[in-house]
Amino acid sequence: MVLAASFLYGWKVREELREHVEQLIGMKEMFLMLWGEISYARTPLKEAFFQMASQNKAPFSGFLQKAAQEMEGNEESMGAFWSSLVEREEKEFLFTKEELGLLKRAGENFGYLDGQMQLKNLELYISQTEVFIEKAQGELKDRQKVAGALSWMCGLFLIILLI
Repeated sequence: MVLAASFLYGWKVREELREHVEQLIGMKEMFLMLWGEISYARTPLKEAFFQMASQNKAPFSGFLQKAAQEMEGNEESMGAFWSSLVEREEKEFLFTKEELGLLKRAGENFGYLDGQMQLKNLELYISQTEVFIEKAQGELKDRQKVAGALSWMCGLFLIILLI
């Protein structure tokens, strides 16, 4: 049972690492969709968030849905609103502090700058997200192997201690 539990834990860690990469790709897709909404459709942010929520995968679909719903009665600046929303929903994301910081910074310029500046900022965030994706994909296989090996070794070590 100990060996099975250690195997399952290793499998869970490997799945979380894979999910991390998928969430980074989802963040890039969200930025790309927002870029399209701002540049072509010129959709107001609230409507854009509702439309994007229906097209995105979790956790971004729920995140954007909450953003659109809570924008209605929001009295604070868009940057403060976005940052507080990211902090409240932080547990839904499998991001590092740097990646969460990027997501927080992205909202600072929504609705504040003119359309062209918002597009330039979104392009910057898209390129930074691509760097995070490349780094995470490069480390993915190695980290998965280490997680699997460590889980097996810990399980075997516990069995030896118990004997």
